Amino acid sequence: MKIEFHGPGMCDFSKMDKMGYIEVPEGTTLRQFLKIVKLPIIWTKVFPLFVNYEKVPMNTVLKDGDIVSAFLPTVGG
Repeated sequence: MKIEFHGPGMCDFSKMDKMGYIEVPEGTTLRQFLKIVKLPIIWTKVFPLFVNYEKVPMNTVLKDGDIVSAFLPTVGG
């Protein structure tokens, strides 16, 4: 199944296709997805994670076409 991912630059985007999707096995949880993109769980304290723009538990099972995104705080001046 394909998951759209919008995350911090420190993640591993090497598995992302040209359309912006990462292929993962059926039944993949959000926690497992973070391992696939190599985003350490500790970073979830810094980057709140969302599935389809809603905060969900780490054991949420992803579905084909879901959008996983990390809220990246910005600064300005």
